[in-house]
Amino acid sequence: MTFLNPLVLFGLAAAAIPVILHLLNLRKLKTIEFSTLAFLKELQQTKIRRLKFRQLLLLLIRTLIVILIVLAFARPALRGRILGTIGSHAHSSVVFILDDSFSLAVSDEHGSRLKQLKEAALRFVDLLKDGDEVFLVKLSDLPKATVEPAMHDFEPVRTIIREMQLSMVRRTMEDALQVSARLLTQSTNANKEVYILTDLQRTLFVREPREKQTAQTLFGEQVKFFLVPVSEKLAPNTSIDSVEVISKILEKNKPVKLYTSLRNFNTIPLRNEVVSVFLDKVRAAQTNVSADAMGSVSAEFTFTPKHSGDLTGYVEIENDAIEYDNRRYFHIKIPSRLNVTVVSGPNRPAEFIIAALRSSTGVGEESLIHISEIAEAKLPLLDFKNVDVLICADLHSISRSDALRIKDFLTRGGGVVLYPGDDIDLQNYNSELLHLLEIPPFGTITRIPAGQAPLSFRGIDLDHPLFETMFEPETRGRKSKPGAIESPAITAALRRQTGKQGRTLIGLSDGGSFLSEYRIGQGNILVYSVAPTPSWSDFPMKGIFAPLTYRSVMYAGIGEEAGASYLTGDAPIITLKRTHTGSAQFKLVSPDGVEDLLQASAASGKDDAGGGRSFSVKPFMNPGVYQLRAENTPLTSLVVNVDPRESDTRLATSDELSEFWKRLGIPESSIQSLEEQSAVQDAVLRSRFGVELWRYCALLALLFALLEMVIARDSRSALEAQTA
Repeated sequence: MTFLNPLVLFGLAAAAIPVILHLLNLRKLKTIEFSTLAFLKELQQTKIRRLKFRQLLLLLIRTLIVILIVLAFARPALRGRILGTIGSHAHSSVVFILDDSFSLAVSDEHGSRLKQLKEAALRFVDLLKDGDEVFLVKLSDLPKATVEPAMHDFEPVRTIIREMQLSMVRRTMEDALQVSARLLTQSTNANKEVYILTDLQRTLFVREPREKQTAQTLFGEQVKFFLVPVSEKLAPNTSIDSVEVISKILEKNKPVKLYTSLRNFNTIPLRNEVVSVFLDKVRAAQTNVSADAMGSVSAEFTFTPKHSGDLTGYVEIENDAIEYDNRRYFHIKIPSRLNVTVVSGPNRPAEFIIAALRSSTGVGEESLIHISEIAEAKLPLLDFKNVDVLICADLHSISRSDALRIKDFLTRGGGVVLYPGDDIDLQNYNSELLHLLEIPPFGTITRIPAGQAPLSFRGIDLDHPLFETMFEPETRGRKSKPGAIESPAITAALRRQTGKQGRTLIGLSDGGSFLSEYRIGQGNILVYSVAPTPSWSDFPMKGIFAPLTYRSVMYAGIGEEAGASYLTGDAPIITLKRTHTGSAQFKLVSPDGVEDLLQASAASGKDDAGGGRSFSVKPFMNPGVYQLRAENTPLTSLVVNVDPRESDTRLATSDELSEFWKRLGIPESSIQSLEEQSAVQDAVLRSRFGVELWRYCALLALLFALLEMVIARDSRSALEAQTA
């Protein structure tokens, strides 16, 4: 027995009213004897007892009338097992959870799994009766389904199910059940049922080890669950699990390294699978790989971009049972121009830097690096919006306002290369710039006396992208051996330590750092400890100087231009690195060319150093490379791929399902697995609630009211006859 309006039961207190009235009528009256009434003592005692019985019967009937009226408003209901076939009269609130993820693309002798799922769902819709309500929760629609109203017309439900297509978006079954619980909370129907139609993929039910495992209770005990699996065995599948562009400094006609990994979800080994890399739809590299049963394999490719600009690429394998995870996208940006501004002190310590950059790129329209030089006094007038890399060489001091502008420039993705010099004010640097950037302070300048051994390199982090193509392979390693790379003779150096927030790229023989890197927001700053002048070392005359200077500028300017990466279903907030001025119309262009207009909002902390703009985008429904544009000018690219967990076609085990139900507080006694489709209808009807009893309560109250009228009239007639 359950009550659909349990609060009405407080009205049962009204049943005490007839009892109170009866007790008040039983008050004891004073007896007065007189002779004319003496004959009343001769009345038969049986008639008196009969009159009292009628009064008690009236009391009972009136009390039952009140109780039945209250119960009718409380809407009691009983299970169909008790009342038999009349149980089908109770109204039902039904939630269909439909798994439309792309793993259902697999086909067997019964057709595709998506087709089998649709057929099963339509059979359940046929069991619905007038007065029932339906909620449809497709996994790809989450969390939109939280606001979908209930449907009482079942023909549109059938249409939605028939037209359902596979989706590239992955959501978990826990997400769907949380939505279902909120939907059923709004229902007052007796029957509450949840139908889970899925391919029983284990990743839908099992949480990742890194995810927080918290138990919760989503549903009441009256909710019934029907698990309808449309698959019985593992579907063989090979998928591309990940793609990563290893090279961070990208240039035209220079090799780019790319890493990819594959998974083999099959009980037999994978042999000689062809893996290809395409760049702008042209095959750029290819190899063959093999993997063990239920194993993985990785491959590394090298290809050479032939032109600059935004390039879209993907790694692809041959088609199998599930084709949607056979391609994984990536994006690279080959710069066509890098604006470098050199700010130097009065001693012109940057002349060697400028010469090294020009010798590496050449001069003219085809030159990648465009150099402009300004004096230290002009730094407050510099427009950072037109700068990609800022080189500061032997600046005497930096004002607080310039330090704030440099920090904002770094935060928005700019690059800074910092050199010391003879004229540097160490105290000013420490208090104004380094403290603001949270970089350890500079110490004193160490000068090596004549006759003593100069300082030299000790330990180069050759795994860093800065050194990727600078040295021969036999020289490379996690840290270079002493003497493996020719070191300059350093007679003066800035004594400093990198600190926990930075990374030492080249160390010194005295334990200090020659070159360090710090990440500030979306940009980075490279800090040298030696001035690029002969008075500090012979570094400008060494063969390593020009390539190291060039790659320092390249890394600072374009080291993180690979583009943001997302999964289908994500709806991120995109923040541009640099401000785009003007009233341009912003839009997001999907891989198939569809344009979605965006509303931009200015980011906080904006000044002339370049404050970014933020955009909220709709969920990505398909994989590929999306492009954010201002009118027709590309601003940034977004790489979107399918969730690799959807490629895992292994089925959830009984133990994993038990743990899943337990985590959500769902008793396993409330769950029925409907694997035999022929028994679906009987199983559903047996589990449903029976008839709602409010009609019967109201009818009984009416009958008792009629009976009370008859008995009350007879009682009055009998009393009048005895007193006549």
